[in-house]
Amino acid sequence: MINFRAFRKLFVEEKIFVFIILISIISSLRALFIPLVADEITYNKLAENLLSGRYYLTNYPSTVTPIIPLVFAFFKIKSMPVLGFIMHKLFNLTLTIFTLRYIYLFFEKQKVDKRVVIAILALTMVNPIGIAYFSSLYPEAIVFFCFWGFIYYSTLKFSNKNLLKMLLFFLVLVLTRYVYAVLGLVVLLIYYQYLKEDRKKYSGKIIKYSVLVFIPFLFWAKYIYNIEQSNLSEISYFKRFKVDNPLLYNIKCGLGIIKHHEVDKINGTPAFASLFVPITGFRNIIISLVMLLAFILGYILKEKTSGIKILFLSIILIMVGLVFAGTGFSRYWLVLMPGYFLGFYFLWDKLKLKTIWFIYMAQALSLIYMVNEFRLDIMILSNHL
Repeated sequence: MINFRAFRKLFVEEKIFVFIILISIISSLRALFIPLVADEITYNKLAENLLSGRYYLTNYPSTVTPIIPLVFAFFKIKSMPVLGFIMHKLFNLTLTIFTLRYIYLFFEKQKVDKRVVIAILALTMVNPIGIAYFSSLYPEAIVFFCFWGFIYYSTLKFSNKNLLKMLLFFLVLVLTRYVYAVLGLVVLLIYYQYLKEDRKKYSGKIIKYSVLVFIPFLFWAKYIYNIEQSNLSEISYFKRFKVDNPLLYNIKCGLGIIKHHEVDKINGTPAFASLFVPITGFRNIIISLVMLLAFILGYILKEKTSGIKILFLSIILIMVGLVFAGTGFSRYWLVLMPGYFLGFYFLWDKLKLKTIWFIYMAQALSLIYMVNEFRLDIMILSNHL
Protein backbone atom coordinates (compact mmCIF):
# COMPACT_ATOMS: atom_id res chain seq x y z
CA MET A 1 0.00 0.00 0.00
CA ILE A 2 0.99 3.62 -0.47
CA ASN A 3 2.94 5.39 2.28
CA PHE A 4 0.60 8.35 2.88
CA ARG A 5 3.22 10.32 4.81
CA ALA A 6 5.65 10.07 1.89
CA PHE A 7 2.80 10.81 -0.51
CA ARG A 8 1.87 13.99 1.39
CA LYS A 9 5.52 15.06 1.52
CA LEU A 10 5.83 14.58 -2.23
CA PHE A 11 2.81 16.78 -2.88
CA VAL A 12 4.24 19.48 -0.62
CA GLU A 13 7.48 19.37 -2.60
CA GLU A 14 5.71 19.47 -5.97
CA LYS A 15 3.55 22.54 -5.34
CA ILE A 16 3.38 23.59 -8.98
CA PHE A 17 1.97 20.26 -10.16
CA VAL A 18 -0.44 20.08 -7.21
CA PHE A 19 -1.68 23.56 -8.12
CA ILE A 20 -2.12 22.50 -11.75
CA ILE A 21 -4.09 19.40 -10.76
CA LEU A 22 -6.37 21.40 -8.45
CA ILE A 23 -6.98 24.12 -11.04
CA SER A 24 -7.74 21.41 -13.63
CA ILE A 25 -10.36 19.88 -11.35
CA ILE A 26 -11.93 23.29 -10.79
CA SER A 27 -11.89 23.98 -14.53
CA SER A 28 -13.61 20.63 -15.13
CA LEU A 29 -16.57 21.85 -13.07
CA ARG A 30 -17.63 24.04 -15.98
CA ALA A 31 -19.22 20.88 -17.37
CA LEU A 32 -21.95 21.31 -14.72
CA PHE A 33 -23.28 24.28 -16.68
CA ILE A 34 -23.19 22.66 -20.13
CA PRO A 35 -26.38 20.94 -21.39
CA LEU A 36 -26.31 17.43 -22.84
CA VAL A 37 -24.91 17.15 -26.35
CA ALA A 38 -24.47 14.48 -29.05
CA ASP A 39 -24.00 10.98 -27.58
CA GLU A 40 -25.03 12.20 -24.11
CA ILE A 41 -28.53 12.77 -25.47
CA THR A 42 -28.56 9.25 -26.89
CA TYR A 43 -27.43 7.71 -23.58
CA ASN A 44 -30.05 9.75 -21.73
CA LYS A 45 -32.83 8.55 -24.03
CA LEU A 46 -31.71 4.93 -23.61
CA ALA A 47 -31.74 5.42 -19.83
CA GLU A 48 -35.26 6.84 -19.88
CA ASN A 49 -36.55 3.83 -21.82
CA LEU A 50 -34.49 1.48 -19.64
CA LEU A 51 -36.33 2.75 -16.56
CA SER A 52 -39.61 1.91 -18.30
CA GLY A 53 -38.40 -1.67 -18.87
CA ARG A 54 -37.15 -1.47 -22.47
CA TYR A 55 -33.58 -1.04 -23.72
CA TYR A 56 -34.76 0.97 -26.74
CA LEU A 57 -33.76 4.30 -28.24
CA THR A 58 -37.31 4.87 -29.52
CA ASN A 59 -39.10 1.86 -31.01
CA TYR A 60 -36.55 -0.93 -31.34
CA PRO A 61 -33.86 -2.60 -29.16
CA SER A 62 -30.32 -1.25 -28.93
CA THR A 63 -27.01 -3.08 -28.69
CA VAL A 64 -25.11 -0.04 -27.36
CA THR A 65 -22.88 -1.07 -24.45
CA PRO A 66 -25.07 -0.99 -21.31
CA ILE A 67 -22.90 0.52 -18.56
CA ILE A 68 -23.34 4.22 -19.42
CA PRO A 69 -27.15 4.02 -19.87
CA LEU A 70 -27.31 2.12 -16.57
CA VAL A 71 -25.34 4.86 -14.80
CA PHE A 72 -27.55 7.50 -16.45
CA ALA A 73 -30.59 5.63 -15.16
CA PHE A 74 -29.13 5.41 -11.65
CA PHE A 75 -28.67 9.18 -11.41
CA LYS A 76 -31.88 10.14 -13.21
CA ILE A 77 -34.28 12.29 -11.17
CA LYS A 78 -37.48 12.76 -13.19
CA SER A 79 -38.74 15.69 -11.14
CA MET A 80 -35.32 17.44 -11.27
CA PRO A 81 -33.40 16.10 -14.32
CA VAL A 82 -30.70 18.80 -14.17
CA LEU A 83 -29.82 17.80 -10.60
CA GLY A 84 -29.43 14.20 -11.79
CA PHE A 85 -27.06 15.29 -14.56
CA ILE A 86 -25.01 17.38 -12.11
CA MET A 87 -24.70 14.46 -9.70
CA HIS A 88 -23.69 12.19 -12.58
CA LYS A 89 -21.00 14.62 -13.77
CA LEU A 90 -19.64 15.00 -10.24
CA PHE A 91 -19.56 11.19 -9.98
CA ASN A 92 -17.49 10.98 -13.18
CA LEU A 93 -15.09 13.65 -11.95
CA THR A 94 -14.74 11.80 -8.62
CA LEU A 95 -13.90 8.58 -10.48
CA THR A 96 -11.23 10.46 -12.41
CA ILE A 97 -9.66 11.74 -9.19
CA PHE A 98 -9.64 8.24 -7.69
CA THR A 99 -7.98 6.99 -10.87
CA LEU A 100 -4.98 9.20 -10.12
CA ARG A 101 -4.39 7.05 -7.06
CA TYR A 102 -4.32 3.85 -9.15
CA ILE A 103 -1.87 5.44 -11.59
CA TYR A 104 0.36 6.67 -8.78
CA LEU A 105 0.34 3.27 -7.04
CA PHE A 106 1.10 1.43 -10.28
CA PHE A 107 3.95 3.74 -11.33
CA GLU A 108 5.38 3.69 -7.79
CA LYS A 109 5.38 -0.10 -7.90
CA GLN A 110 7.33 0.06 -11.18
CA LYS A 111 9.99 2.26 -9.54
CA VAL A 112 9.26 5.30 -11.71
CA ASP A 113 10.71 8.55 -10.34
CA LYS A 114 7.97 10.05 -8.16
CA ARG A 115 8.54 13.54 -9.55
CA VAL A 116 7.89 12.15 -13.02
CA VAL A 117 4.72 10.42 -11.78
CA ILE A 118 3.32 13.68 -10.40
CA ALA A 119 4.24 15.44 -13.64
CA ILE A 120 2.37 12.79 -15.65
CA LEU A 121 -0.68 13.09 -13.40
CA ALA A 122 -0.71 16.86 -13.84
CA LEU A 123 -0.29 16.63 -17.64
CA THR A 124 -3.18 14.16 -17.79
CA MET A 125 -5.54 16.24 -15.66
CA VAL A 126 -4.80 19.57 -17.38
CA ASN A 127 -5.05 18.12 -20.89
CA PRO A 128 -7.78 19.99 -22.82
CA ILE A 129 -9.48 16.80 -23.97
CA GLY A 130 -9.32 15.43 -20.42
CA ILE A 131 -10.97 18.53 -18.96
CA ALA A 132 -13.63 18.35 -21.66
CA TYR A 133 -14.52 14.67 -21.25
CA PHE A 134 -13.65 13.40 -17.76
CA SER A 135 -16.42 15.50 -16.24
CA SER A 136 -18.86 14.98 -19.10
CA LEU A 137 -21.40 12.17 -19.37
CA TYR A 138 -19.35 10.31 -21.97
CA PRO A 139 -17.76 6.94 -21.03
CA GLU A 140 -14.22 8.33 -20.61
CA ALA A 141 -14.24 8.68 -16.80
CA ILE A 142 -15.50 5.14 -16.22
CA VAL A 143 -13.12 3.67 -18.80
CA PHE A 144 -10.21 5.67 -17.31
CA PHE A 145 -10.99 4.39 -13.81
CA CYS A 146 -11.50 0.77 -14.85
CA PHE A 147 -8.50 0.59 -17.19
CA TRP A 148 -5.98 1.78 -14.60
CA GLY A 149 -7.69 -0.28 -11.91
CA PHE A 150 -7.35 -3.30 -14.21
CA ILE A 151 -3.67 -2.55 -14.87
CA TYR A 152 -2.93 -2.06 -11.17
CA TYR A 153 -4.58 -5.28 -9.96
CA SER A 154 -3.24 -7.33 -12.86
CA THR A 155 0.29 -6.61 -11.63
CA LEU A 156 -0.25 -7.46 -7.95
CA LYS A 157 0.57 -10.80 -6.36
CA PHE A 158 -2.15 -13.41 -6.55
CA SER A 159 -4.99 -13.25 -4.05
CA ASN A 160 -8.71 -13.96 -4.38
CA LYS A 161 -9.40 -10.26 -3.88
CA ASN A 162 -6.91 -9.08 -6.52
CA LEU A 163 -8.08 -11.63 -9.08
CA LEU A 164 -11.74 -10.74 -8.57
CA LYS A 165 -11.11 -6.99 -8.81
CA MET A 166 -9.06 -7.42 -12.00
CA LEU A 167 -11.86 -9.43 -13.60
CA LEU A 168 -14.57 -7.01 -12.47
CA PHE A 169 -12.66 -4.08 -13.94
CA PHE A 170 -12.30 -6.04 -17.17
CA LEU A 171 -16.04 -6.82 -17.20
CA VAL A 172 -17.04 -3.17 -16.78
CA LEU A 173 -14.49 -2.06 -19.39
CA VAL A 174 -15.91 -4.35 -22.06
CA LEU A 175 -19.53 -3.51 -21.22
CA THR A 176 -18.62 0.18 -21.46
CA ARG A 177 -16.62 0.05 -24.69
CA TYR A 178 -16.48 -3.18 -26.71
CA VAL A 179 -12.93 -2.63 -28.01
CA TYR A 180 -11.55 -3.37 -24.53
CA ALA A 181 -12.40 -7.01 -25.07
CA VAL A 182 -8.89 -7.22 -26.56
CA LEU A 183 -7.60 -7.06 -22.96
CA GLY A 184 -8.86 -10.63 -22.69
CA LEU A 185 -5.42 -11.55 -24.05
CA VAL A 186 -3.84 -9.82 -21.05
CA VAL A 187 -6.20 -11.73 -18.73
CA LEU A 188 -5.09 -15.01 -20.33
CA LEU A 189 -1.45 -13.97 -19.91
CA ILE A 190 -2.05 -13.32 -16.20
CA TYR A 191 -3.74 -16.72 -15.91
CA TYR A 192 -0.72 -18.33 -17.56
CA GLN A 193 1.64 -16.63 -15.10
CA TYR A 194 -0.46 -17.81 -12.14
CA LEU A 195 -0.67 -21.39 -13.41
CA LYS A 196 3.03 -21.46 -14.25
CA GLU A 197 3.78 -20.49 -10.66
CA ASP A 198 1.48 -23.06 -9.03
CA ARG A 199 -1.12 -24.88 -11.15
CA LYS A 200 -2.75 -26.82 -8.30
CA LYS A 201 -3.06 -23.79 -6.03
CA TYR A 202 -4.53 -21.37 -8.54
CA SER A 203 -6.46 -23.35 -11.18
CA GLY A 204 -9.61 -23.89 -9.12
CA LYS A 205 -9.80 -20.25 -8.04
CA ILE A 206 -9.25 -19.00 -11.58
CA ILE A 207 -12.09 -21.17 -12.88
CA LYS A 208 -14.45 -20.16 -10.05
CA TYR A 209 -13.98 -16.41 -10.40
CA SER A 210 -13.87 -16.53 -14.20
CA VAL A 211 -17.22 -18.31 -14.38
CA LEU A 212 -18.72 -15.86 -11.88
CA VAL A 213 -17.55 -12.75 -13.75
CA PHE A 214 -18.04 -13.99 -17.31
CA ILE A 215 -21.72 -14.93 -16.89
CA PRO A 216 -22.75 -11.31 -17.72
CA PHE A 217 -20.57 -11.51 -20.85
CA LEU A 218 -22.40 -14.61 -22.04
CA PHE A 219 -25.80 -13.06 -21.32
CA TRP A 220 -24.96 -9.85 -23.16
CA ALA A 221 -23.35 -11.71 -26.10
CA LYS A 222 -26.52 -13.76 -26.54
CA TYR A 223 -28.64 -10.60 -26.43
CA ILE A 224 -26.45 -8.91 -29.07
CA TYR A 225 -26.52 -11.99 -31.31
CA ASN A 226 -30.32 -12.24 -31.23
CA ILE A 227 -30.85 -8.53 -31.92
CA GLU A 228 -28.25 -8.24 -34.67
CA GLN A 229 -29.27 -11.48 -36.39
CA SER A 230 -32.88 -10.31 -36.43
CA ASN A 231 -31.73 -6.92 -37.74
CA LEU A 232 -33.81 -5.25 -35.04
CA SER A 233 -31.19 -2.92 -33.62
CA GLU A 234 -32.18 0.71 -33.87
CA ILE A 235 -28.77 1.98 -32.77
CA SER A 236 -25.73 -0.27 -32.90
CA TYR A 237 -21.93 -0.08 -33.01
CA PHE A 238 -22.01 -3.11 -35.30
CA LYS A 239 -23.57 -1.24 -38.22
CA ARG A 240 -20.13 0.16 -39.01
CA PHE A 241 -19.19 -3.36 -40.14
CA LYS A 242 -22.12 -3.65 -42.55
CA VAL A 243 -20.26 -2.38 -45.65
CA ASP A 244 -18.50 -4.10 -48.52
CA ASN A 245 -15.19 -5.59 -47.38
CA PRO A 246 -15.69 -4.27 -43.80
CA LEU A 247 -12.29 -5.43 -42.49
CA LEU A 248 -10.26 -3.50 -45.08
CA TYR A 249 -12.59 -0.50 -44.83
CA ASN A 250 -12.27 -0.29 -41.05
CA ILE A 251 -8.50 -0.74 -41.10
CA LYS A 252 -8.18 2.16 -43.55
CA CYS A 253 -10.42 4.32 -41.35
CA GLY A 254 -8.62 3.25 -38.18
CA LEU A 255 -5.23 4.13 -39.67
CA GLY A 256 -6.54 7.45 -40.94
CA ILE A 257 -6.08 6.68 -44.62
CA ILE A 258 -9.75 7.48 -45.34
CA LYS A 259 -12.60 9.09 -43.41
CA HIS A 260 -15.23 6.84 -41.85
CA HIS A 261 -18.70 7.52 -43.21
CA GLU A 262 -20.13 8.08 -39.72
CA VAL A 263 -17.79 10.94 -38.71
CA ASP A 264 -16.92 14.43 -39.96
CA LYS A 265 -13.12 14.25 -39.98
CA ILE A 266 -10.33 11.76 -40.62
CA ASN A 267 -9.36 10.10 -37.35
CA GLY A 268 -6.83 7.37 -36.64
CA THR A 269 -3.11 8.11 -36.96
CA PRO A 270 -3.33 11.77 -38.13
CA ALA A 271 -5.48 12.54 -35.07
CA PHE A 272 -3.02 11.18 -32.52
CA ALA A 273 -1.19 14.52 -32.24
CA SER A 274 -4.48 16.26 -31.40
CA LEU A 275 -4.36 14.49 -28.03
CA PHE A 276 -1.42 16.76 -27.11
CA VAL A 277 -2.05 19.92 -29.16
CA PRO A 278 -4.76 22.25 -27.79
CA ILE A 279 -6.24 23.00 -31.20
CA THR A 280 -9.73 21.64 -31.91
CA GLY A 281 -9.76 19.17 -34.78
CA PHE A 282 -5.97 19.25 -35.24
CA ARG A 283 -4.68 16.61 -37.67
CA ASN A 284 -1.07 16.04 -38.72
CA ILE A 285 0.27 12.71 -39.93
CA ILE A 286 3.99 13.59 -39.56
CA ILE A 287 3.77 14.89 -35.98
CA SER A 288 1.54 11.98 -35.05
CA LEU A 289 3.93 9.38 -36.45
CA VAL A 290 6.90 10.98 -34.66
CA MET A 291 5.02 10.95 -31.34
CA LEU A 292 3.84 7.37 -31.85
CA LEU A 293 7.38 6.26 -32.67
CA ALA A 294 8.76 8.12 -29.64
CA PHE A 295 6.48 6.50 -27.08
CA ILE A 296 6.86 3.02 -28.64
CA LEU A 297 10.66 3.32 -28.76
CA GLY A 298 10.65 4.41 -25.14
CA TYR A 299 8.99 1.16 -24.09
CA ILE A 300 11.05 -1.01 -26.43
CA LEU A 301 14.41 0.42 -25.30
CA LYS A 302 13.54 0.51 -21.61
CA GLU A 303 14.48 -2.42 -19.38
CA LYS A 304 10.93 -3.30 -18.39
CA THR A 305 9.38 -4.70 -15.24
CA SER A 306 6.57 -7.24 -15.67
CA GLY A 307 4.09 -4.46 -14.87
CA ILE A 308 5.45 -2.16 -17.58
CA LYS A 309 5.30 -5.06 -20.05
CA ILE A 310 1.62 -5.57 -19.20
CA LEU A 311 0.92 -1.84 -19.59
CA PHE A 312 2.70 -1.64 -22.95
CA LEU A 313 0.94 -4.76 -24.25
CA SER A 314 -2.42 -3.38 -23.12
CA ILE A 315 -1.84 -0.03 -24.84
CA ILE A 316 -0.80 -1.69 -28.10
CA LEU A 317 -3.75 -4.11 -28.02
CA ILE A 318 -6.24 -1.30 -27.51
CA MET A 319 -4.73 0.83 -30.27
CA VAL A 320 -4.77 -2.11 -32.69
CA GLY A 321 -8.34 -2.82 -31.60
CA LEU A 322 -9.33 0.75 -32.45
CA VAL A 323 -7.78 0.35 -35.90
CA PHE A 324 -9.85 -2.77 -36.59
CA ALA A 325 -12.93 -1.00 -35.23
CA GLY A 326 -12.36 1.73 -37.80
CA THR A 327 -12.13 4.53 -35.29
CA GLY A 328 -9.56 6.62 -33.45
CA PHE A 329 -11.04 9.70 -31.80
CA SER A 330 -8.65 11.63 -29.60
CA ARG A 331 -10.88 10.99 -26.60
CA TYR A 332 -10.56 7.23 -27.12
CA TRP A 333 -6.80 7.56 -26.54
CA LEU A 334 -7.28 9.89 -23.57
CA VAL A 335 -7.54 6.92 -21.21
CA LEU A 336 -4.06 5.77 -22.25
CA MET A 337 -2.41 9.19 -21.91
CA PRO A 338 -0.39 8.46 -18.73
CA GLY A 339 1.05 5.45 -20.56
CA TYR A 340 2.04 7.64 -23.53
CA PHE A 341 3.78 10.18 -21.29
CA LEU A 342 5.60 7.35 -19.53
CA GLY A 343 6.86 6.10 -22.90
CA PHE A 344 8.09 9.60 -23.75
CA TYR A 345 9.91 9.75 -20.42
CA PHE A 346 11.51 6.32 -20.99
CA LEU A 347 12.90 7.55 -24.31
CA TRP A 348 14.03 10.79 -22.67
CA ASP A 349 15.86 8.81 -19.99
CA LYS A 350 17.38 6.43 -22.54
CA LEU A 351 18.84 9.42 -24.40
CA LYS A 352 20.66 10.31 -21.15
CA LEU A 353 18.75 13.57 -20.79
CA LYS A 354 18.31 14.93 -17.28
CA THR A 355 15.03 14.13 -15.53
CA ILE A 356 14.78 17.67 -14.18
CA TRP A 357 14.46 19.02 -17.73
CA PHE A 358 11.59 16.61 -18.38
CA ILE A 359 9.96 18.05 -15.23
CA TYR A 360 10.50 21.61 -16.46
CA MET A 361 9.01 20.77 -19.85
CA ALA A 362 6.00 19.18 -18.17
CA GLN A 363 5.53 22.31 -16.07
CA ALA A 364 5.76 24.55 -19.11
CA LEU A 365 3.31 22.47 -21.15
CA SER A 366 0.91 22.26 -18.20
CA LEU A 367 0.93 26.03 -17.79
CA ILE A 368 0.22 26.50 -21.51
CA TYR A 369 -2.71 24.12 -21.21
CA MET A 370 -3.92 25.92 -18.10
CA VAL A 371 -3.88 29.36 -19.74
CA ASN A 372 -5.82 27.89 -22.67
CA GLU A 373 -8.37 26.45 -20.25
CA PHE A 374 -8.85 29.81 -18.53
CA ARG A 375 -9.77 31.19 -21.93
CA LEU A 376 -12.20 28.34 -22.55
CA ASP A 377 -13.70 28.66 -19.05
CA ILE A 378 -14.58 32.29 -19.67
CA MET A 379 -15.95 31.61 -23.16
CA ILE A 380 -18.04 28.56 -22.17
CA LEU A 381 -19.42 30.02 -18.94
CA SER A 382 -20.33 33.29 -20.65
CA ASN A 383 -22.33 31.28 -23.21
CA HIS A 384 -24.21 29.18 -20.66
CA LEU A 385 -24.79 31.52 -17.72
